[in-house]
Amino acid sequence: MGYAILVDGERVARVKSDDAVRAWFSEYREEHAEDDPAAAHVQILQQGALWFITGGKLIDRERFL
Repeated sequence: MGYAILVDGERVARVKSDDAVRAWFSEYREEHAEDDPAAAHVQILQQGALWFITGGKLIDRERFL
């Protein structure tokens, strides 16, 4: 299982663990403190075994704060 991270609907990263998502998310929030402080433009998709068919499951970004 892994995660695809999207910003404005475009994939910008693919990571393999919750900790990696937290690290990426933290870095994004620091870099975008002025233009996107709530990280509203970020979507996190959990990609399970059949993600290529289902597209993945949208995960609430609050889980990674």
